Amino acid sequence: MRNLMILIATTMLVLSCKNSNKKKEEDSSHYSSENAVYIPNVFPEEGLTDPHVLIDNNRLYLFCGHDESWNTEEDWRMNRWEIRSSDNLIDWRKEGEILPTQTYIGDKPNCWAGDITKRDNKYYWYFSNRNHSTGVMVADSPVGPWSDPLGKPLLPAGIVGKTHPYDPAIFEENGKYTIFFGAGKYYAATLAENMISLDSDPKLIKVLGKNGKEMGTQDKSTVFKRNNIYYLVWGPKYAMSKNLYGPYEFQGAFLKGGHNDVFQWKGQWYAFIENKDISLFYRGVSLKSIHFNEDGTIRIPKDDKGYPSKGRQWDFKHSTMGWRSKQGTTLKWDKSGCIKGDIKGEAIIEGAVWTSANLSQADSIIVKFKNLSSATKGRISIASHTLGNRFWKHPEIDWDKELKIEFDIKPNNSELQVLRFKISDFGKVEESLKRLRIDPALGVTSGKWEVHYISVE
Repeated sequence: MRNLMILIATTMLVLSCKNSNKKKEEDSSHYSSENAVYIPNVFPEEGLTDPHVLIDNNRLYLFCGHDESWNTEEDWRMNRWEIRSSDNLIDWRKEGEILPTQTYIGDKPNCWAGDITKRDNKYYWYFSNRNHSTGVMVADSPVGPWSDPLGKPLLPAGIVGKTHPYDPAIFEENGKYTIFFGAGKYYAATLAENMISLDSDPKLIKVLGKNGKEMGTQDKSTVFKRNNIYYLVWGPKYAMSKNLYGPYEFQGAFLKGGHNDVFQWKGQWYAFIENKDISLFYRGVSLKSIHFNEDGTIRIPKDDKGYPSKGRQWDFKHSTMGWRSKQGTTLKWDKSGCIKGDIKGEAIIEGAVWTSANLSQADSIIVKFKNLSSATKGRISIASHTLGNRFWKHPEIDWDKELKIEFDIKPNNSELQVLRFKISDFGKVEESLKRLRIDPALGVTSGKWEVHYISVE
């Protein structure tokens, strides 16, 4: 009997270890643990980005910049900041807006990234005036009303030489508030007790590479602390230090995406992360959980990906967002999940520019549509580009030189037609999708068309 009990106990221990190892493997290969929340795109088609978190009275307040239009072609135009709140990370309500006209910015679409914090029952919103300067607003509530007590920048241009003083991040420890800012190189300074002035001169924050040499960063830093380790994050990379002012040692990859903010919610670490919801200039926010290795480094899931990943899909569940009529047709949304139009000439529709689809990992295009015209042919044109420094400054396209896919379609057919094309069968493209154009009914000047789905995959 005693031997049987030992055998049972040993068996249970082995099974327990196997299950434990399996759980560890699952945790290391997926976004979230059993109880964590994962949302690839929190606010679809709303243009909210640059997320910044404040947790107050068991409610999470999320401050985001708003991209002005999906149809922007060559700049980041951000016309306001929006405040959302939630008590479960899933259900959200809009709490209000902050307009640039409420600040020294004036009537300009310069509402770039910021950060929110609280001190002595006052709330402070530190914001970027584009990449020119950083200002501060104050309120008695996280939802406002907000006022600009300085009427001028807290961090004016030139305060730290060549580095642009924007994209602030606030870190609080033991009642001391520190503001980080800059791009390429970060600086940090102590905020005075009134929170609208500095109590120290800005100090350079050094980030050292694996070779011990100082390295550059990007814009929008995020700073947090866990187990006596300070973390400095910029986009998809991060560094660690035992000292708030560094030097920080570069570690490698952070979770994929753009600007982010790291926080704890009910014992779980999370990051809100900028994504490319519609395009480079009309973005969104993803929510991912963060997990750590025993040495404090961040464990990156094997399936971690940005949004969207490996291509681009349009299913038209919400609106016409991301597509416009270029000529010869109307374009409107149908709640059944499609875009459609009346042909009034040589019909051409096209998607947003800079859609951030990786064509080096995509080899096919799928289109589901209805042709309610006498046309027997349609055409897809693919404008592509190679990523490089300030590539977005060149939105112009010579469509005569871009890849074209001409195809046969059934005329006057109310049935949904599904066509799939392998891109390489028609020619070569560069590494990234610049813009997609569709001629839904070649050679006719009347009739109707519907597009239900487009995928580059």
